[in-house]
Amino acid sequence: MTRYISMRVLIIIPTLFLTLMIVFLLGYLGPIDPVDIKRAQWAQQGVFMSEEQLAEERRSLGLDKPFFVQFGAYLGNLLQGKFGYSYIDSAPIWPRIKKALPVSGALALGAMLIMVFIGIPLGIIAARFHNTRLDYAIVGGSLFVWSIPTYVLVPVTLMTFVLWLDLMNVPRGWKGVWHASFVLGAAIISLRTLANVIRQTRGGILEVLQNDYVRTARAKGLTEFLVMARHVARNALIPVVTSLGLMVDDFMWQSVFLEVAFNFPGLGRLFQQGLTSRDFDMIYGVALFTAGMTMLLNLIVDLVYPLLDPRVAYD
Repeated sequence: MTRYISMRVLIIIPTLFLTLMIVFLLGYLGPIDPVDIKRAQWAQQGVFMSEEQLAEERRSLGLDKPFFVQFGAYLGNLLQGKFGYSYIDSAPIWPRIKKALPVSGALALGAMLIMVFIGIPLGIIAARFHNTRLDYAIVGGSLFVWSIPTYVLVPVTLMTFVLWLDLMNVPRGWKGVWHASFVLGAAIISLRTLANVIRQTRGGILEVLQNDYVRTARAKGLTEFLVMARHVARNALIPVVTSLGLMVDDFMWQSVFLEVAFNFPGLGRLFQQGLTSRDFDMIYGVALFTAGMTMLLNLIVDLVYPLLDPRVAYD
């Protein structure tokens, strides 16, 4: 087990390096940089900068240097624990990420709980009543929700709960995990991935039900509940657990639209602000941190396998 964990951790390091290089290269090749954004903002205020002044501003930010020089400087700061400084207000990036992490983490955890305690039971029910109206309703309804993009689902949900049903006020900022806006937000970012959990759980259950040991358990007189709980669900949930680990990254990008609409100060909103202002260090920091968290959570998911199937062992 120790050797397996060590190898996985060693693999994470070059993967993060390649991820950062790709994101950095995309920012470097982009047609617009932070100075262009500043120039437009200054022009709106009636301040117009000459080309010499703009060049000097790029030089002060290090944007005039070759790619590998900029990338090397960023890596050097990163190895010292520095995620850089904002090009807009010169504030350090890492404190902002730490402040935004609890919000996005709470949303992801809430969405995960919804998928575990709603998606998996619905998948089991759909498999138990295979090819019935209940099965068709569960699978068809989940696929319908899955087909709606998040950027459409968010405003439609707000109009429904705020304007039509009048069940809540317009979300204005983060009010904690016990507020209705948090529950609604976690439900929204879980809906699209909920369909995958339902389908995978249903498919896994139906496949396991065909095995001989299930028929033997029934022949011994076990109740249907015990058969499903002890012999079917545990073996069918391994691919579902795998997908839950991979869905964490999907939560991040769905939360961009959600946090902007709900005005939540999470990583998604931070990333959106970085993209809007071409604040490269902000973009690199959020992307790198998100990639690292995704890889770490997938490692944790792999370590959960032996709890579901004792036959799985990491030598």
